[in-house]
Amino acid sequence: MTWTIEELAGVRAVALDVDGTIAGGDHQVSERTRRAIQSLAAEGVPAVLLTGRSRANTLSLAREIGITNQVASCNGAVVFDPVTDENTRVVGMAPAEIEAIASLHDDLNLDLTWWTADEILVDHDGAMRRQLIALNESEVLVEDFADQNPDSIVKMMLHGSPEALDAATDEILARAPRGTRSMDVFFEFVDTNATKWSALQYILAPLGIEPGDVMGIGDGGNDVVFLSNIGHAIAMGNARQEVVDAARHQIGHHAHDGAAEIIELAQRLIVAGRA
Repeated sequence: MTWTIEELAGVRAVALDVDGTIAGGDHQVSERTRRAIQSLAAEGVPAVLLTGRSRANTLSLAREIGITNQVASCNGAVVFDPVTDENTRVVGMAPAEIEAIASLHDDLNLDLTWWTADEILVDHDGAMRRQLIALNESEVLVEDFADQNPDSIVKMMLHGSPEALDAATDEILARAPRGTRSMDVFFEFVDTNATKWSALQYILAPLGIEPGDVMGIGDGGNDVVFLSNIGHAIAMGNARQEVVDAARHQIGHHAHDGAAEIIELAQRLIVAGRA
C-alpha cells in the first residue's frame, strides 16, 4: 500500500535529527520550528531528539523547546532525562573499534575527535575544532589521544573535506563498517548498541509507542537506521541520497524550515483526525 501524507494523523511520536534537519543553516532551531514541536506536544505527541550533538548542547536545546521526555545525544550513545538531567543509558565503544578508527586517522591523515558522555576532545586545534565548537556551542578540549581512558569513549568521528571523505569512504567502511556519514565532512562511529535506532527503541518502550506510529525526520547517513525502522520516514530536501532512499517522503530544505512545515502539517492532521 502506498504511504500517503494523510497517514500522519495517526502519528503518536516524532523522532528528530538536529543538524541539517530541525536546525537551520545557522545551526540554530528557529522559533517557528520550536513552536511547531511544542504544538505537537500540546496534542500529547512527544518529540524525541536523536542527535549527534553533545549531551550538554542537547540538554540546552531540549529545555529551550520544552521537551520533557527522554532524548538521545552523541548519536544515540547517551540517553538522558532533560528534566532531571540524569543519564538513563550510556553505551561506550568497543576497544577494537576505537583502535581501528584511531588507525584510520593516522593512515588517512583525517582529523579525529573522540567524545565522552560529558566532553568533546581533539588532538589539535584547527578547522574541525572550530566547527565542533560552533555546532555544539561548548568547549572542545585539546588533549593527547594516548592519554584518554578508552572505557570512557562513547563516540568518535573522522573529519575531512567532502572530497577527502569521498575518496576515503571505501577504506573507512572496510575497516570500520558501522561508520555513517554526516554533514558530508564527518564519519561518525558509535557502538553497535548505541545507534539512533537503539536509543529510539529505548525511549519509546516506557511510553508504550510502537515504531510504526512514529514520524521521523533526518538528513544524514546516521539517520538511515532509525528511519528504516519506523512507520513515517521523512527525508529533508538537503538529505544525502541514502536517506532519501530510506524515506517514504521528502520535504523542504533545512535552511527554509522544511521540518517545521511537515511538523505543522502533522499537527493539523492529528487534530482533524480527533475531531
